[in-house]
Amino acid sequence: MSRNSKRAAAASAALLVILILAAVSPQRYAAACLNGLKLWLNFIVPTLFPFFVFTALLTKLGALSKGSLHFAPAMQKLFRLPGAAAYCFAMSALSGYPVGSRILCELKANGLIGDGEMQRAAALCSTSGPMFVIGSVGASMFGSAAYGAILLASHLAAVTGVSFLSARFAPPAPAAPLPALRRADNALYESVYGSVLSVLCVGGFIALFFVLTEMLTAFRILLPVGKFFSLLFSAFGAESAGQGFALGLAEVTHGCSAIASSGAAALPPAAFLITFGGGCILAQQIGYLKKAGVKAGRFIGMKAAQAAAAFSLCLAICAALGLL
Repeated sequence: MSRNSKRAAAASAALLVILILAAVSPQRYAAACLNGLKLWLNFIVPTLFPFFVFTALLTKLGALSKGSLHFAPAMQKLFRLPGAAAYCFAMSALSGYPVGSRILCELKANGLIGDGEMQRAAALCSTSGPMFVIGSVGASMFGSAAYGAILLASHLAAVTGVSFLSARFAPPAPAAPLPALRRADNALYESVYGSVLSVLCVGGFIALFFVLTEMLTAFRILLPVGKFFSLLFSAFGAESAGQGFALGLAEVTHGCSAIASSGAAALPPAAFLITFGGGCILAQQIGYLKKAGVKAGRFIGMKAAQAAAAFSLCLAICAALGLL
C-alpha cells in the first residue's frame, strides 16, 4: 500500500470514529456546533465582513497596481519580495485571516509572485487584524482596548520581525510584472458576494473545530496539554489560562475567550494564539496556499516561530508596564 493510500485509510478511519461519536451524543455536539456559530456571529462577522468587502473593492479598483509600484523598493530591501506582496500584507494586517492567503494565491495565479517567494510571503501575509484583536479580543473579551493594542503590536512586530530575519537567507526577488488595472463594472456586487461566501466559510470552519474540540475535551485528550501549559504559565501568574490555551491551539477565538478571565497575565498566551492561528485558521489558510505550492509543514513552522516571538514580546511589554 502506498503512502498516500495509507494516509487516506487513516483519515477515513478517523472520520468514521468522529461520525460514530457524533451519533452517540448528538445533543452534546449539536450544542458545541451552535456555540461555535454564536461566537462566529457575535465576534467574527462584525469584525471580518466589512473588511472583506472593503479589501475586495480596493483590489477591484486598482489599488494593487498602484501599491505594487510605490512599495516595490521597500519590500525588496526588507523582505526580498516583489512589490505586490506589500499590498497583500497591508490587506492582511487590516482585515485579518484568511484575507492575506486568499489574495496571495490570486497574485501567484496571475504570475505576480514567483515560487521562490511564495513560502516567505505566505508567512508574512498571514496576520490577524485590528478589528478582531483590539475589538473582539481586547475590548470584548479582556474588557480593555488597551490590552488589545498590546496584543496587536506584539503580533505585527513578531510577524514582520521573523519574516525580516528569514529573508536574510533568501536571494533577492526577481522583477515581477505590475498588475494591470481592471475595469470594475460591478465591483460592489462582486465584492459583497465574494465576501459573504468567505465569511460563511470561516463560520463553517469555526463550527467544525468547536465540535472537534468538544470531542477532544470529552475524552480528556486536551487535559494533559492544558496541565503542561498551566505549569509553564505559572511562572508569570497565568496558570489558570492553561486549559483555555489548549483549546486555542484548535480554535483561536474559543481559546482567547476562555483565557480572558485570567486578565493581563493571559495576554502573552493570547498573543501566541493570535499569531499562530490555531488549527482552524491554519486549515483555512493552507486550503488556499497549497494550491499555490506552499508547503504546509514549513508554513506551520514559520507561524510557530512568529507565535513564539509574539509571546516573548508581549511578555516583555506587560512586564515593562507592570501588568504581570
